[in-house]
Amino acid sequence: MIKFFRQIRQRLITDNRFSKYLLYAVGEIFLVVIGILIALQINNWNEHKKERKLERKVLTELLTSLKQNYNRMISDSIKRSNWNRSSDIVITILERGMAYSDTMNKHFQDARKPGTNLSLSFAGYEGLKNVGYNIISSDTLRKNIVELFELTHKTLLEEMEYFESFQPDRQFYIDKLFSYEIDKYNPNDPFNVPIYPNNYPALLQDSIYLPMIKSVTVQRNIIAELQYENIKETQRLISLIENELYELKK
Repeated sequence: MIKFFRQIRQRLITDNRFSKYLLYAVGEIFLVVIGILIALQINNWNEHKKERKLERKVLTELLTSLKQNYNRMISDSIKRSNWNRSSDIVITILERGMAYSDTMNKHFQDARKPGTNLSLSFAGYEGLKNVGYNIISSDTLRKNIVELFELTHKTLLEEMEYFESFQPDRQFYIDKLFSYEIDKYNPNDPFNVPIYPNNYPALLQDSIYLPMIKSVTVQRNIIAELQYENIKETQRLISLIENELYELKK
């Protein structure tokens, strides 16, 4: 092909047809430019295709983390609600000075739990950070992802960590007042062994235990509000990502 164009150009020069040669030269340059532009366009298209494929991969990994977090927070919320119910029962019994019953032992166990051991997955988000935030083509989606992981999730976990350290002697004090029902120990559920008071009349008069249980209940309620916001925002972001993945498949 190159040889063919050279022959035409040489014939025009030999025949002294300069105007036609000039026109031909301009046309040849135009074809070269068009070829370069087409090549660039194809290259840009291929790069865009690679980036969108990577974006789908990153969003899919994020979606996995978000669904794990959503399920963990729902499960934690249910446990937190049960523990609060036990706290309410214990508080009512002690404030009214009611007689002891061994049916209270499970509630004594659950009432002491602060509920601050929630673990959230940041794997998908770390993957996004490694690739680069700009791989997310939607500005709105990118902003929502960063806000959830950097602000909403971290605020919840930081508050949990704070409350965990709020009463460092809580377990020590519980161990002084209560003993475990060893015969009800279950290796598959080791943290739910019922506890019974060593001296129930003394427990009724104890000036520390009841305020401590009330404080733990307040802490759980504060965490519950933060967790509700996290659940709501996580659910919203899951929907946004699922919609974006659907659009990227088109």
